[in-house]
Amino acid sequence: MQQIGADGIFRGHSQRHYDFRTGIRLGKNDHITHWKKPVKPEWMTDEQYSAYPSEIEIREFKVNGSIYVTTFLNSKKYHKKELSIIYERRWDVEINLKNIKATMNMDFLTCKTPEMVRKEIGVHFLAYNFIRIIIAESCSKHDALPWKISFKGTVQLMHAFMPHFANVAQKKNKEIYAELMRLIVTNKVGNRPGRIEPRAVKRRPKAFPSLSKPRIIEKIKLMKKIEKRILKNAIIEDNTFKADIYLQSIC
Repeated sequence: MQQIGADGIFRGHSQRHYDFRTGIRLGKNDHITHWKKPVKPEWMTDEQYSAYPSEIEIREFKVNGSIYVTTFLNSKKYHKKELSIIYERRWDVEINLKNIKATMNMDFLTCKTPEMVRKEIGVHFLAYNFIRIIIAESCSKHDALPWKISFKGTVQLMHAFMPHFANVAQKKNKEIYAELMRLIVTNKVGNRPGRIEPRAVKRRPKAFPSLSKPRIIEKIKLMKKIEKRILKNAIIEDNTFKADIYLQSIC
C-alpha cells in the first residue's frame, strides 16, 4: 500500500504482542513503532521479497479494548477514535459487494470465455455505478446521505418507473424523474452500528451431485438409461405374454 501511496487501517492480529511502552509515544495506548520484514513465505519469489524494505514505520493504537494498526502516523490530524470509527464502516464494503453479487445477480456468471466474462463483469460494474450516481443525485437534491439509502430499494423503484419513461412525452419525463428522485431518499436502510455476521451458509444445498460435464452429454446419457429401462420392461412383458399363451394352451 505504501508503494502505491495509499494508507490503511486494520484490526490488530490477536496473536501479535503489542507493547505501547516502546517506540514513539503519541498518547495513551497510541504509539509509532517499526515492523521488521518477516520470513519469506513459500508463495513469494525472491525478487518480490527483496523489493520490500527491511522494516516499515507503523502506528498502533487501542480503542475500547480493540487494537488497530494504521499507516496514518499524524495523531493530531488523525485521532485514534476517528480512525476506529472509519474502520467500523468496513461493513459498508461488505454491503456494497453483496449488492453487486446478490442484488444484481453477479454471483453466477453465464459467459464461457475469459473475454466475455470480463465484459459481463464490466457491464455489472457499469450498471452499479450508474445506480450509485442516481442515488448520489437524489441525495444531493434532497439533502440525504448516499450510504443511508437502500440500493435494492432504488433498483426496485427504477424497474417500476422504466415503463413510464418509455410511454410518456419528454416534458412528462422530467416530472416522473423528479418523483423518482424524491422516492429514492425515502428508502433508507436501518441503523446497524458494529454489525457482524458469521461467514456461514444458512440454506442447505440440495442432495444432488454436481454437474461436472456438459448438460447435453448428461441428457444423452440419461436418455440411454431410460431407453434401456423401457426395452428391459418390454422384454419382460413379452416373456410374460408368451408364458400366459403357453399356459392357456396347456389348459
